[in-house]
Amino acid sequence: MNMPLVFGLNYESSGFEIREKMAFSYEEIPQALHRLQNSGITTEAIILSTCNRVEIYCVTHDVDFVINAICDIRNVCPRTVRKHSYIHTGIECAKHLFRVASGLESMVLGETEIVAQVKDAFHLAKEHKSIATNLAGLFQIALSVEKDVRNTTAINNIAISLGHALVDIVTTRVSNLNEKKILFLGAGLMMTQIAPHFKHVNVSSKIIVNRTLEKAKILAHKSGTEYTSLNELANIISNYNVVIACCAGGISLLDENIFSSIIASGREMLIIDLSMPMITTSALLAKYANITILTIDDIAKIVDCGTEKRENAATEANGIINERIDEYQSWLTKRSISPLIKALRDNADIVRKDALVQAQKQLHNGENAEEVLTGLSIKLMNKLLHAPTVNLSRTENKLQDDLANLVSYLYDLESKAL
Repeated sequence: MNMPLVFGLNYESSGFEIREKMAFSYEEIPQALHRLQNSGITTEAIILSTCNRVEIYCVTHDVDFVINAICDIRNVCPRTVRKHSYIHTGIECAKHLFRVASGLESMVLGETEIVAQVKDAFHLAKEHKSIATNLAGLFQIALSVEKDVRNTTAINNIAISLGHALVDIVTTRVSNLNEKKILFLGAGLMMTQIAPHFKHVNVSSKIIVNRTLEKAKILAHKSGTEYTSLNELANIISNYNVVIACCAGGISLLDENIFSSIIASGREMLIIDLSMPMITTSALLAKYANITILTIDDIAKIVDCGTEKRENAATEANGIINERIDEYQSWLTKRSISPLIKALRDNADIVRKDALVQAQKQLHNGENAEEVLTGLSIKLMNKLLHAPTVNLSRTENKLQDDLANLVSYLYDLESKAL
């Protein structure tokens, strides 16, 4: 049985630049899943792509194919990616996913956004039929582990969400905030978890800008902001002092042209671009002293996630994860032996049906019913025990002892019967 594995890179193994190149937007993932599936080399696949990590969980007999295929899709050199990536197989893959889902592998230890992202990746793979029993079971156990960690350790109570961290950064970095304006660009999964944190932040005004107006409207209602279409971005962005962006698609929306009036005026602008790939042309805008650009890696450096309480909570969480790894191993064992159990039952069913047909013929011919039933029971016993009895008798001494012990265990026999 092929074991699940994960190939990926995260904020610890690679810099922002290479993660940006490898990142998949939500809309790009289905095509990549289908390519892996249609290859015949990968039987199951889930792609988890966030601002912190790009990971491909899969069942395959050729991990090199998976790496090369993903790198080809993203137009990145596989040799470069391998230097900054990791591969975990089997139990190590499970342990890694359990830690990811529980927030133990996040930049901000224990952050809550990741579990929604894991669920989203799982559901997208199910929708496009790129998973079967192996990955479905692994991810279901992972989500159950995450609940245990959140419910039984202190990590959920002390975890700083990304939204909370951004509020701290904006309120400390922007002077006279009550006179300033904030623009949220995007209304996807991550932004729905960020923008509401700003609901009670005292600013002059806030607005959600998104391609789909209905999504912008729903998020604006939750966050206490105004909303408008992406078509209006160029017309209104110069009125704002802070831009928090999290968009899919990888299109450069924030460039020198859109900020031309701000650049000319010298007015300070803070851009927090959490998009992966970024939608800000940071290389060009960084030369302007009045424009500050922060990426997800910058956020991680600012947020203090190394307190003693967090480390203690992480230790507790690791204890839970190790216990649940035993559950996963047990599940794998049951799965590996299930074909043998099925074959055993199928063989017994063939013997049963054959004996039943013969007995029905005897009854149809008018033979005594009691004698037929007695004969049926003897035939069933002999046929079911013939192969194991013969094979047990034929084996050499050492193997015979092992098989004898096994038979005694399987049939729950008394040792004195041997």
